[in-house]
Amino acid sequence: MLSQEPVTTTLSRIKDMAKNSKSAGDARTRARQMHEKQLKKEKRNAQITTWSIVGVVVLVIAVIAGLLIWNQNRSIPESGEAPTIANEHGGITLVSTTEFAEGESLGEVSANEVGESNITDEPPEEVPGGEERDQDEPAQVIIYADPDCVHCADFEMANSEFINEKLDAEEITVEYRLVNYLDNPGTNNFSSRAANTALCTAAEHPEKFNDVLTALFETYSTHQGQGLSNDELKQLASDNGADVSDCMSNNTYRPFVDYTAAKAREGGIAGTPSIWVNGTFTTQDSFQDDVNNAIED
Repeated sequence: MLSQEPVTTTLSRIKDMAKNSKSAGDARTRARQMHEKQLKKEKRNAQITTWSIVGVVVLVIAVIAGLLIWNQNRSIPESGEAPTIANEHGGITLVSTTEFAEGESLGEVSANEVGESNITDEPPEEVPGGEERDQDEPAQVIIYADPDCVHCADFEMANSEFINEKLDAEEITVEYRLVNYLDNPGTNNFSSRAANTALCTAAEHPEKFNDVLTALFETYSTHQGQGLSNDELKQLASDNGADVSDCMSNNTYRPFVDYTAAKAREGGIAGTPSIWVNGTFTTQDSFQDDVNNAIED
């Protein structure tokens, strides 16, 4: 006859089995948790490695881009030729929509030869080269403009048709003084490059200057101050009938743009657009009225 274990012994074994089963379950849970923790750690390390690589690549690209811009800007000489149609103030003067007044044949110019800045909080009382015209003469309009200036773009879009009408009626002359106040590395000095594009056009295709300048300001609504590449600038000029690729590639008038900006600061011009009619400062809002009054006086 089989012996029977005491009930207490059986219960004890059951408890031990349950305890062992619980311990095994706890061990599996701990193992799973450790495995999940390890996976998270490996994933985190992989992400750190990936972002580190991305960061290094971005840094390398930024350094290369910076070196290219630095090298390009370093290649711009301090002095260079001025357009033959330019005057000593850095201006080029339209007498119609397709013709310029004779310049002063300045030869080579340099910003280093210009006096110190005289910029204050208020517009200067007089603009360099400004003059009161006789009634039988076209009224004089002088415009300081930066190709990367949103307010200059707004002014041109609002007034280009009016200006062209008065030019072709021989009621005004319009002198543009293109500056590079808004140059910065982020746009690869778009102000200077765009001004050079306009000046190359004025020098080589004067009949297309007005169209190219208008197109430059029209593009602001697209690039929003970020500028255009050199290839895009060349294409813009070409689309408006001016092949000035060589002049642009050689940065022919970049020193002249620097010179014009230095002359503007010397004359106390703080910002753009800065507009003058017969030697008197005017605002964008009153520009057309002031021009009409100057014509009638």
